[in-house]
Amino acid sequence: MVFFQNAKILLFYLFIPTVVLKKHVSPEELQAPGGPYIKKTFTIVGDAVGWGFVVRGTKPCHIQAVDPRGPAAAVGMKVCQFVVSINGMNVLSMDYRKVSNLILTGPRTIVMEVMEHTD
Repeated sequence: MVFFQNAKILLFYLFIPTVVLKKHVSPEELQAPGGPYIKKTFTIVGDAVGWGFVVRGTKPCHIQAVDPRGPAAAVGMKVCQFVVSINGMNVLSMDYRKVSNLILTGPRTIVMEVMEHTD
């Protein structure tokens, strides 16, 4: 789901490669104690054109693209981070359509927990 509406930005993201992940990661791998993933929490306030990121994938979803001028980039969100929760709701077992719906139907300010590889 695309979380920005500016036509120039949208056109740019239409040309993003369809796969940014090197390999699929299971929710169990993300949550394994001592694993190579660290959790980060972002509070993102949507602006007039959205939150500035694209979610794709399923069980777990990942960040496919981040608008470098958008609210998500401003708080440190990066491509390839895995989405753990939205506003306190665990979304590890959801596909990107359900996660997108949670974001779009929720408040303008979202709190997102993500997992990122330590490399």
